[in-house]
Amino acid sequence: MIRIIAGKHKNRIIKTKKSSNYRPSTGKFREAIFSILTSGEYLDNLVLIDARVLDVFAGTGSLAFEALSHGALSVTLIDNVQAHLQDAKNFAQIIGEENNVTTLCMDACALPKALYPYDLVFMDPPYNLGLVEKALTSLVRSGWLKVGALIVIEVPKTEDIKPNSSMELLRQKTYGNNKLIMLKYKAI
Repeated sequence: MIRIIAGKHKNRIIKTKKSSNYRPSTGKFREAIFSILTSGEYLDNLVLIDARVLDVFAGTGSLAFEALSHGALSVTLIDNVQAHLQDAKNFAQIIGEENNVTTLCMDACALPKALYPYDLVFMDPPYNLGLVEKALTSLVRSGWLKVGALIVIEVPKTEDIKPNSSMELLRQKTYGNNKLIMLKYKAI
């Protein structure tokens, strides 16, 4: 079970399946992310309000649902496992957010052209498979990022990434066994 930490859906429970192969972000890690996003440290403190949010390698969608709870306009979840996305759709319906949630079953490393760019992107890929750089390249190449978009990435603390020249590193911090990396898209 995953609990929404704050906002209008605070304490709502996202049910998880023990048999699933996803690894949800911990509550402490999500709390750190949203504390930073709402602090106004990098942008104004309204970064989540009315934002279009993309959750890449979404799994349970916990980061996307936390963003909705904090005032995001809409979220799009990308995962390559349809069952994960169906669970997210079911949860969206339970909390009355079905009209604000879009799910796309596809490979985040080979994205098609975007319908519109996103303000905020969460990326929590399976660990140690080298997917971050590939997904970042795909997001840029296919127009998924608004200029100035924030990209929030979770990787194991031992993994280093090399974002391309269109990205500015804003923060890199280790929390337990995980590392938080925040980037800003500057455009090419």
